[in-house]
Amino acid sequence: MNQRLLFEGRALWIHDFEIQQMGYNERFTIRHFSFTPPLAKHEGHIILTDADIVLDGSEYKRIPLSNIEELYYGFDEYYTPASVKNFGAFWKPIRIRYGYAGILYLIINYRYFYTANEDFLSLLKNLLVPEQ
Repeated sequence: MNQRLLFEGRALWIHDFEIQQMGYNERFTIRHFSFTPPLAKHEGHIILTDADIVLDGSEYKRIPLSNIEELYYGFDEYYTPASVKNFGAFWKPIRIRYGYAGILYLIINYRYFYTANEDFLSLLKNLLVPEQ
């Protein structure tokens, strides 16, 4: 079956368990210095098709859209506004809960004060929520 390519870009990502394993300085303090990237452990290429999300870089991950249980745009108890420069005034992470207890936070096409998170989230929601 041919899959349609719907989005392609750069991504930063981190799993919830990786955040929980970080120390205070790594999770909060150093995130507020200039040119320090957002809270993430992995970076690479992201592809969204009508069937999956593929992350390929420092880690390879394929998430079938059928395995996605929850999408959330914003901060939570693990990925907090305090872990982001400007306390989240310009962008928020995308949280994806998938499969058996998998939680992934994404930042798409990060450019200091801008991300493509809202555009990516909109595409993804349109794929997951059938038209009425």
